Amino acid sequence: MRVLIVDENEDMRLLYRIGLRRHQWEVLEAGTMAEALRQVQEGRPEAVLIGDMLPDGDPFELCRRIKADPENRDVIVAIAVYYMDAWVRRQSAEAGADACWLSPVPPRELPRRLEELRQRRQAQPPAGGNGSLVPSPSA
Repeated sequence: MRVLIVDENEDMRLLYRIGLRRHQWEVLEAGTMAEALRQVQEGRPEAVLIGDMLPDGDPFELCRRIKADPENRDVIVAIAVYYMDAWVRRQSAEAGADACWLSPVPPRELPRRLEELRQRRQAQPPAGGNGSLVPSPSA
């Protein structure tokens, strides 16, 4: 699997890169929203993990922009946030995120979580909607 890690914090990208490379996954990286959008177009990742902090935007906007492109609609997008509440869950769902997790995601868990999202995506019947796997705010 090819995964794009998007976070302005280089240490967070390193943490996730270590967890993913142990599983022989190809890792792309970006520190800004602009760089991430370029990587999505050029690198064609299967999954994108977006960190909470971006110098040129927020993770929800980046997710919306990725999912708005018909060529990227099937890209798995997970957002990792430092604080979780109903507003964050709602923003994630509205942006079309496949998951929203508390950050940092333990590096040993990251490959399993992304693989679960890929399996759930493959099991979904093709239909309308955004395909979000984010629990509803009432869950």
